[in-house]
Amino acid sequence: MPRIKVSACSANFGHEALFRVVDRLAEHGFDGVEITVMYHAVPSETSDQRRNEIRRYVAGKGLEISGLHFIFPGGMKMASDDANDRQRVADHMVSVLELAADLHAPVVVIGGGGVRSIPESADRAAGLDRVLGVYEETVRRGERLGVLAGFEALNRYETNLGHTLEECCGYVERIGSPLLKVVGDTFHMNIEEASLPGAIEKAGARLAHLHLPDNHRLAPGDGHIDFPPIFEALRRIGYSGYVSFEFFWISPRLAYLPTFEACDAEVRKGLECLRRLGVLNRE
Repeated sequence: MPRIKVSACSANFGHEALFRVVDRLAEHGFDGVEITVMYHAVPSETSDQRRNEIRRYVAGKGLEISGLHFIFPGGMKMASDDANDRQRVADHMVSVLELAADLHAPVVVIGGGGVRSIPESADRAAGLDRVLGVYEETVRRGERLGVLAGFEALNRYETNLGHTLEECCGYVERIGSPLLKVVGDTFHMNIEEASLPGAIEKAGARLAHLHLPDNHRLAPGDGHIDFPPIFEALRRIGYSGYVSFEFFWISPRLAYLPTFEACDAEVRKGLECLRRLGVLNRE
């Protein structure tokens, strides 16, 4: 299988200027940058000229844009009773897929735990139909763009829908688009999965992208997640996507580390962990 490719989310550095983040990741030897939409490229605020500028700058530094994440502004609800509300969510998601196509980003990570949660007062089956209806409209409209939409599995404290890779794979199968796959995150998986490598193997080719924090939502290596079996599972399924460091929303009161230097040290720590594991040197 191809060498594991590693990227880091731009929000790992908070609201720091995007190109400074790109410069630093290139200096460290990353393969790519995962752009945080609501921090660094809000679709309605990112002109065609700026999209071209971002794409060219990243490529000029020898990196790829591995994907887009954190895509939702506040207040959106996929399970809303109001069809107009649901339409606004779908329209926004399509605008992010269009942004990804312009940036040559292969995948959009669709997390948004609160956005997709079903209100406790609502009928569960009806709420699920509404949520999946938004996903389906989005991916059908976006299929012309050739960008993967990734249904991210999130833990039970952040959403009441889509906790495990298996559950999310079921929704992907139900919608049935070749451009809808699943996204894993080892922080969330550590809470929800009985076996992290087992979940990866079961997802197989439906896994499009993997965030790689440790159990404390920071760099892998000094928490308690056992990463070597995770990489072995990725090799067994022939995984060709990115693993990406997302050290973001570290706690309810801390979205990212307080200084550029601390953020920089954390992404370096993650790379050093993967080097110790031999991940970056294997084909």
